Amino acid sequence: MNSHQHPDSSSSRVGVLLWPTVIAVPGLALLLGLGTWQLERLEWKTALIAEREAHLAAPALALDMSSDPLAIEEFRRVSLRGKFLHEHEIHLLSRTYKGRAGIQVVTPIVPHTGGSEGIAVLVNRGWVPGELSDPDSRLEGQVRGTAEVTGIARTGIGGRGWFVPENRPASGVWHHLNIEEVSQAIGLTLAPFVVEAGPEPNPGGYPIGGQTRIHLRNDHLGYAITWFTLAAALALIYFLFVRQKLLRQPPETS
Repeated sequence: MNSHQHPDSSSSRVGVLLWPTVIAVPGLALLLGLGTWQLERLEWKTALIAEREAHLAAPALALDMSSDPLAIEEFRRVSLRGKFLHEHEIHLLSRTYKGRAGIQVVTPIVPHTGGSEGIAVLVNRGWVPGELSDPDSRLEGQVRGTAEVTGIARTGIGGRGWFVPENRPASGVWHHLNIEEVSQAIGLTLAPFVVEAGPEPNPGGYPIGGQTRIHLRNDHLGYAITWFTLAAALALIYFLFVRQKLLRQPPETS
């Protein structure tokens, strides 16, 4: 008695599972990779926030002519005494404060000990409304003689965002703060950092300091959970698909 054989189902199984596997495996690897990357970003961001909080919590570092500018750390609280050079004031355009349009006033100050002069430091004194952009309209805030400034040192100043226009120093148009460009425009040697003034009020009420964005968003854990959840969903869908296809395949007989 001759036995009847079904066509070999092994090749059929391979054909059914080939393309779903080709799609699912790289997709799963990509999702797991994205989740792992977000966990690495979470670790980096957490350390950055801790470092920033430590710098902000430390006592203000007093700056003078003898201060080593390379030793100034990002987001370090600093204080300095010196003379503002109001004639070299520049304006950062398109800045808002509580929904109002205006500018931020950046003025070089020459720190001193005993009145001697040296390298100037740019101070972002804060926000003023557009109608007070002319320094003559806020003379009370143009501090003369020795001024005292307490604020936050920024060493990472200079980058320009994707949608931020380029500066036009020759026309006095500044969209972002670039220390080298400012130095060339005003003809002064500047320290390689900027001090963003704290919220202490200025005479006359303007400029309004305390414009530093201190807090950092840290959503990386949520992003990681999202990617890993998608990976788990893809793996489950693939498993159920394969199980269903294999159950539908006819058994091999001899």
